[in-house]
Amino acid sequence: MPAVIKENDFLMEEEMDEDTQVGEGIVIKSTEPLYTLFLQHMVKSYQVYNARTILPEKGRPLVVIAAHGPLWAPTPIMFILSKYFVESGYGDLVASFYPHPLLMKVPGMKAIFGRLGVPTKVYDLKGLVERLQDGRIHITGTAPEGIYCNFQWENYVGPYDNAGMVAAAVLTDAKLVLLAHQGGDAWNFQANLPFGWSLPIPGRLRGLNIPIGPVKKIDRYAVLAKRYRPALKKRELENKSPKERKLLIGLEVEKIRTHLNLMTEDLHKREAKKK
Repeated sequence: MPAVIKENDFLMEEEMDEDTQVGEGIVIKSTEPLYTLFLQHMVKSYQVYNARTILPEKGRPLVVIAAHGPLWAPTPIMFILSKYFVESGYGDLVASFYPHPLLMKVPGMKAIFGRLGVPTKVYDLKGLVERLQDGRIHITGTAPEGIYCNFQWENYVGPYDNAGMVAAAVLTDAKLVLLAHQGGDAWNFQANLPFGWSLPIPGRLRGLNIPIGPVKKIDRYAVLAKRYRPALKKRELENKSPKERKLLIGLEVEKIRTHLNLMTEDLHKREAKKK
């Protein structure tokens, strides 16, 4: 199940919002009431390792690619990072995050997510690249497993659903940061195949993730950040055919998945030492 890149990565049917600001990301400091409420009631304690790695660099967009895991597992990252950006003096920047576009098809979800920072008007690679380049969006990110987050795989980070965010980072010469996390699996029930079986397909499918939602407070949530410098450069993608672009980005994506799986193991070891 290789990741693919195509012109309509992130694509969804475009609809006009009444408020022209909705659907174009969100000013980070405006989320303070949300992240304060969430972290107060849903996470007992948290820690970000290598936190300064996440901070933006002047004049460059910031792209964050996180491990996904179960559906709700990466959710606390958005609130933790928002708080950290504001406390570090970056509250005036515009941020965005990309959930799977299928969520936007659920009635009412587009309006809700648009006001939370999802760029519902910009679910295409070209539009995102333009906004990162001209400064309308400063920070963006996603967890590229997409629909595959609903399954258990041999490794924590499963196959990627798309590679559009990796392409956006390369095409805008963005600072690229990878994030692994631990603790969000408390909002998930695992239904694995019996006897430790797995299906002999790419990624080794082991079972299902059944999300139970944020129904209880997470005891501890941990995040590990790492800077990633793609070997692939913008000039290598210019004037390439769609097939060539797909192959080049696909190679970079597999390296990113490997790094995130290694980071997940590293994070587990760090947290085990604290017990």
